[in-house]
Amino acid sequence: MGASRRGFYPVAALSGLSFGVLAVAVPLHVAAMHRPASLAGQLLASVTVAVALAALGAGLVGRVVGSARNLLAMSIAVSACGQAVLMAASSTAWMVVGTALVGAGIGLFWVASQTLLGRSSGGDDSERAFAHHYAAYTLGVAAGSAIVGIVAAVLRHAGIGEADAIQLSYGLALAAMLVALALWRPRRGRDAVPRGLRPRTSTQAVAVQLPDLLLVSALAMMLPLTPIVLLRDFHLAPFVVGLTVACVQAGKIGGAFAGRIITRESGHRRAILLLLGAGAVLSLALCASTSTLGAPLFVLALVATSFVATGAWPLIVDSALARIEPDTRPNVTVTWNALEYGVIATVTALSGWLLASLHSPELLFALGAALLAAATVSAGFVLRLPVYAPEVPELSS
Repeated sequence: MGASRRGFYPVAALSGLSFGVLAVAVPLHVAAMHRPASLAGQLLASVTVAVALAALGAGLVGRVVGSARNLLAMSIAVSACGQAVLMAASSTAWMVVGTALVGAGIGLFWVASQTLLGRSSGGDDSERAFAHHYAAYTLGVAAGSAIVGIVAAVLRHAGIGEADAIQLSYGLALAAMLVALALWRPRRGRDAVPRGLRPRTSTQAVAVQLPDLLLVSALAMMLPLTPIVLLRDFHLAPFVVGLTVACVQAGKIGGAFAGRIITRESGHRRAILLLLGAGAVLSLALCASTSTLGAPLFVLALVATSFVATGAWPLIVDSALARIEPDTRPNVTVTWNALEYGVIATVTALSGWLLASLHSPELLFALGAALLAAATVSAGFVLRLPVYAPEVPELSS
């Protein structure tokens, strides 16, 4: 295992920690300021809008920095700037700036990561690198989610106001990004990086991403505003909310490894269909009223849904890239990330509006179940398309 690969997975974990802090701190911060849920949805949506825009611009940035490795280093630096702004933000406007910068960093991160990973798609055991990368990133998200609750509890005990205590947690995300920069320093040299957006409008290029778009739409409908549901509907403390979100992220990690095991036994197609279908069924349990379920059953159903549905994501991305000609994968990765996060931004904002207007979290989960069912059906057709052999069978810098 080369030096670049040894640093690749820890950097993914630290990037996940940065996002985990953001994903929990933003809605809790909004709630602590007694602002409507729609503001949290808008702020979280601004993250995904920035991710999409950064993905579109990844080709230009890649041309400037010269390599996929350096593009990943740039993503870390941009995210660090965003966390610093959030830590010092004194108004909603500055929060928007901070979340947008973090989102831009995430957009560059995923394009750079998938450019490196996609070189081996279509080869034997190619899903292994995707699963490990996603597990590392999600482990970081889980840690970041828990950290927010712990830091808020400690600082509140020390006499600091709830809103200020939550805001200070961004400092830990900033520290994580500085450590990531120390692990993944830019290097001289050039390699194959996205040179610009070249949209692929063929039926196959659009079709192979459809299961992914439906899956992320379902997750964007159900998961981003879960902290507010836990806080307002179940009246849980921020500390418990942070730990609960961490458990959800841990479920994603388990799902990623479970998907890999099922793939070895049954193949990509059956594994993906099983995980998506199970997610659609399990998410129906979340449609029951919060008063009927109670907090323990709700959390259990949420973790189970996250386990199976999100566990399918690395398999879907790997399988989709395997059905794209190797020499076009970098540009297709840019296009896919822009589309994916554009969809996430739209659905996240919609979920915030629905929750603020109708005060019905059950509707969000019902819509999520329908989207997962649609993803299952579309995957059944898409995964019959032919697979191309990989161009480069390893991760390189």
